[in-house]
Amino acid sequence: MTLVSSKRRLKKGTAEGAESTGMMLTSLMDIFIVLVLYLLVNQSDGVTIEPPFRVVLPDSGVDTMPRPSIMVVLSDQDVKIQGESVVSMAEVKASSQPEIEAIRLAIVRVKTEAEQKKDQAGVATEVTIVADRHVPYKVLKKVMLSSSNAGYGKISFAVNQK
Repeated sequence: MTLVSSKRRLKKGTAEGAESTGMMLTSLMDIFIVLVLYLLVNQSDGVTIEPPFRVVLPDSGVDTMPRPSIMVVLSDQDVKIQGESVVSMAEVKASSQPEIEAIRLAIVRVKTEAEQKKDQAGVATEVTIVADRHVPYKVLKKVMLSSSNAGYGKISFAVNQK
C-alpha cells in the first residue's frame, strides 16, 4: 500500500503543475571554476625577453626561465639600460678602465628610481645582460664588473633556447 501511495504522490506532484528541477549546474560550474583557476595560476612561468633588432643572441641549452630584473642590452652600437642608451660601444671598447662609470651610475639611478616607485623588478639585485653573440668578452667583463659594483651581484645572460 505504501508503494501505491508514493506513486500517487509522484503523479499528483507533477500533475499539479509543480516545476521540475531541470539541469543541475552546480557541478558544471565547479569544474569551470577549477579550470579557470588552473589556467590563471599556470599562465606564465617567466618573463619574455625580446632582443632588439640588431642583437643576435647566442644559443644555449638552458632550462631556467628569465626573472624580472634590470635589462642591460649590448649591441654593436651602444649599451642600453632599461631601454635608455647610456654609452656607445666604441667608448666601452676604447676604455682602459676595468669598470665603466656611466653604466654603474645608470644602474644605481635605475635602482633608486625603482625604490621610490616601489617597483620590485628594479629593486631586486639581479641584472640580465642581453648581448649580441659577437660582443667581445672584454666588454662583457667590464659590464659585469660595473653591475657588480652598483650592488647587483646576480648576473644572468639572455640566450636563445635550443
